[in-house]
Amino acid sequence: MNNKMNFRDFDLAFIDCEMTGLSFEHELIEIAVVRISSFNFAVLDEWETKIKPQHLEDADPESLKVTGYNDNDWKDALDEENALKIFLEKTDKTILVGQNISNDLLFIYKALAKYNLRPTFWYKSIDTFTLAWQKLRSEPNLHSMGLTELSNHFGIIRENIHSALDDARAAYKVFLKIIEL
Repeated sequence: MNNKMNFRDFDLAFIDCEMTGLSFEHELIEIAVVRISSFNFAVLDEWETKIKPQHLEDADPESLKVTGYNDNDWKDALDEENALKIFLEKTDKTILVGQNISNDLLFIYKALAKYNLRPTFWYKSIDTFTLAWQKLRSEPNLHSMGLTELSNHFGIIRENIHSALDDARAAYKVFLKIIEL
């Protein structure tokens, strides 16, 4: 991607990934994008897919439990390379936004490198955790800045916590609440 493009022309892409664990050797098993107009913050597109794990034997059982992984729900999952190609189409000319986005970016960049794929999104990103910390750190009723706690703080109803699409939608809604502060 040409990094000299004007960032004002980019949409925002709220993303979330679910993985087989939190260590670098773990892999993506779900990814979602909620694309937003940077001009009026309206939802332009939503997309999610499950990704077929290649090394399920290395997965952290607790992570699989949290994400709701089961063979039946993942039977039609995409292979990682095809999922990433669609992800790159969905995030073309966007700025990625997410809750603790550095963690998701670590896994995305690792997977892109594995298939020699180049990012289509801007090299800078926005983290809702950082925004929340700056605006809400003195709130006595907040004990963490996790997505669930921030959602509860703002009265955001969650349908399926720890699904990539629900988390991306929640990050988008938290972002909207934070920028109103």
